Parts: sequence; C-alpha cells; structure tokens
Amino acid sequence: MRITQSMMTSSMMSGLQGNYRRLDKYQEQMMTQRRINRPSDDPVGVASALQYRGQITATTQFEQNAEDADSWLKYGDTVMTEVTQIIQKLSELAVQGGTDTVPADARENIAAEVDQLFQQLVSLGNSQFKGKYIFNGERTDERPFPDDPTQTAYALDNGEVRYQVGAGITVSVNTLGEKVFGAYGDASGIFAVVDNFKKALLADDTAGIQSAIPSLQKNLETTITSQAEMGGKQNRLEFTLNRLGDLNINYMDLQSKVEDADISKVIIDLKTSESVYQASLDTMARIIRPSLLDFLR
Repeated sequence: MRITQSMMTSSMMSGLQGNYRRLDKYQEQMMTQRRINRPSDDPVGVASALQYRGQITATTQFEQNAEDADSWLKYGDTVMTEVTQIIQKLSELAVQGGTDTVPADARENIAAEVDQLFQQLVSLGNSQFKGKYIFNGERTDERPFPDDPTQTAYALDNGEVRYQVGAGITVSVNTLGEKVFGAYGDASGIFAVVDNFKKALLADDTAGIQSAIPSLQKNLETTITSQAEMGGKQNRLEFTLNRLGDLNINYMDLQSKVEDADISKVIIDLKTSESVYQASLDTMARIIRPSLLDFLR
C-alpha cells in the first residue's frame, strides 16, 4: 500500500493531539492538585473515592453523635454531683437534728434548711440538657416532677435515650429518674425520705429524725452508683471517639491517595509531556514545510 503525504500528516496530527491531551491532563492536575477531575479519568478510582467519602460522612456523624452523648453524660454527671452533695448535707443535718439536746426551735430552723434542699432536689430532678429533660426516659419534652412530688402524683418514663456511635452500635446516656429520686409513693425514695425528715423536725420527733439517717445513706449510695455508671459510659465514649477519629484519618488518607495528585510526579510528567509535545510540533513542522514547497513548485 502506498503511504501518501496525507496519511503521514493525519497520523502525525493524531499523535500530536494525543500528546496535547496528556499535556492538558497534567496541567489540569497541577492546577487542581487532584489526580481525578472527572469520572473518565479513573472510573475504578472514582468508585473507591465515593466509597471512602461515604465512610467519612458516616464516621463524622458517629463522631458528632458520640460528642453529643458525651456532653449529655458530662452534664448528667454534674447534676448527680449536686444531688450527692445535697444528700450529704441532709445527712449532716439529720445527725445534727437527731441529737437529744437540740431544742425544738433549732429543729425548726433545720427544717427550713431541709425544705430549701428539698426544693433544690426537685429542681435538679427537672434538669434539662439542650432543652431535654434528662430524668424522664424517652419523654424528654415532659417535665418529670411536680413542684411537690410527695403530694402530686407523677409517672416517669423508663425508656432509654440512645445515640448511635457506630454501625449497629448505640450508647444509652440517660439515668432513670425513678432510680435516683424514686417513683411516686415510694417511701424509700429521696423525696419521701426528705419530706418525712422535715415533718419529724417540725414535730420535734427525735426517733423520726434519726430514722432518716440510714434512709438518706441508702439514697446516697444509689446516687453514687448511678454516677459511677455514668463515668463508665464516659470512659467507653472516650475510647469510641478516639477510634472514630483514627478511622476518619485513615479513610481521608485513603481518599487522598485515590483522588489527590502526587505533585512531585505531576511536575515530572508535565515537563516530560511539554518536551514530547514540543518535539512533536517541531517534527511535524519539518515534514510539512518541504511538502508545501513541493506543492508550490
């Protein structure tokens, strides 16, 4: 087959265009610093990158959930610390007021202080974290305790407030109000114990005052146990947050390896492509020039 000038020119133009496309690709990578700028650049790489992006999105959400859960627990821990301190103060007042030598008027003064502490306990029982009541189970939008829980009936929810912190992994953050403060009508609950303690003080009932001491101690132990459980959850969340952070770093590194350009390599490829493209132009110019002269003759 006879190779014509036109065929040679067409072949060289095709090669020149290919060299230009490679040059353009490396120039774009240099400008965007990304190896993949469109799906056609690397279909398999795009699929992997999308997978990593999805994992990063999910892990980031799990991190946010874990941080929210940790914040809830930290707030709950603060509330429980205050409850503990109040019960300890009440125990001290019970010991003080239960002494036989304490006169009735002194017990009335103690009763007034006990009443203030009672109101503080009710307020703590109605504590809210970001607008959500923390001691009413899943009914976080409903106030759990009335102003006087010993006189007005109330019904607490026993559901769990959970945050998803991993694929199929959730953590419960709430402490049940019934466990800490007692259900309505529960004579051993802290509200009933404190109310009876106050009544005994006002009645100048030494035996009644002294009977409050072991009841308060039992409630104190319950509160401390609940607070310790919160601490255990916080420790597990701290581990979870560290693990999620490591996972996200790993996913972002994998995504970067797929999507981002190796700049040092791109610089070399760009310079090589520029040289090849320029050489192609020079070669084509040398071939076309004589052909044009032949035509003019």
